[in-house]
Formats: sequence, C-alpha cells, structure tokens
Amino acid sequence: MTNEEHAKECQEQLKKLTGKKVVDCSFRAYNNNCWRLYIVTDTGKMVMTFCPDWSCPVVEHHQAHHEEESPGD
Repeated sequence: MTNEEHAKECQEQLKKLTGKKVVDCSFRAYNNNCWRLYIVTDTGKMVMTFCPDWSCPVVEHHQAHHEEESPGD
C-alpha cells in the first residue's frame, strides 16, 4: 500500500467523527512505545492506536452502551 493509500484510509476513519458530538477524549501509553487516543462521542467510542513503525494507526469503533466505560477499563 502506498503512502497516499495509507493517508486516504486514515482520513476515511477520521471522517467517521464528522457530525458527532465529542464528549470526552484521553491519550495514554500502550504496550511498548505505542499510544492510544480514546475519543468518546454521543454515539460510541473510537480508539486509535499509534506505534512509531506503523504508517497508519489501527482504529477500533465501539457502539455506545447505556453505561460508558472509562478508557482504562
């Protein structure tokens, strides 16, 4: 996959936040030399995991639950 294709894929993931209300966010260390960005919206949670040797973050989407869990749970 070219850098342009990676950038397009990353942009498509971020566009999923468009129109949503961000209600909380946090940034935490993860594993060895990686980081996680937790973005909680009115409809769910997006978790982006970044590692220095990755060209694009790994993105997870979680639907909203009746009781929101904190990012460390």
